[in-house]
Amino acid sequence: MSSPVDPYRDWGAAYVLGSLSPGERREFEGHLPGCPECSGDVASFAGVPGILSAVPRDRALDLLEPEGEADEPPAAVFSGLVAAERSRRWRARILVAAALVVAALTGAAVALAVRPAAPDTVVAAPPPAPDVAMHQTVPSPVTATVQLVDEPWGTRIEVLCSYAVPDGPPPPVFAYSLHVVAADGTSASVATWTAGPGSTTRPVATTELGRSDITGIEIRLVQKDLVLLRVTF
Repeated sequence: MSSPVDPYRDWGAAYVLGSLSPGERREFEGHLPGCPECSGDVASFAGVPGILSAVPRDRALDLLEPEGEADEPPAAVFSGLVAAERSRRWRARILVAAALVVAALTGAAVALAVRPAAPDTVVAAPPPAPDVAMHQTVPSPVTATVQLVDEPWGTRIEVLCSYAVPDGPPPPVFAYSLHVVAADGTSASVATWTAGPGSTTRPVATTELGRSDITGIEIRLVQKDLVLLRVTF
């Protein structure tokens, strides 16, 4: 005995293209989880909407105009698309989808054929600024690295600051500040944060100074305005 024909076998294209009615769409979505064949059809048509979006509307409509006096194209056009005993309305939907796909593929092939070869130019991205280790000016459990990133409006300063757990009683949480030293010797605070033993913080600050105008970065203990870490450029 032959297997019964799956009434949903040819719904995959219409589902992806959005031509099912709301009721048919809900019916088909309820059918999909239990039907590997229909699920595979849906997956195979997944890229079609993106192709169709490249077809001009007037060109797609021209392709859908019937030739001569025939109301429908020969039945051979639908032999691989439409299951037996589907309604005339359903066959019309498949015809629309097939015509648009052919138009999209033809247009893509022509565009590739006439497109001039692009010159082999490779634009190298600027290398990222390196992380620079900051040096301790006084012994402390705090270490840090800093990175200066050029921006159109100035410089972005990214810091990775770690507070090790020292031997003996744990010290309290302290407040720290990040200072930028300019070429004229002046300095300005651009960020503050608090940290305690075992913590790692990533302060990010900005300054209107250009990268070439920055001669140093400092991390200070706010309570005493004491420079703990420094790096010069």
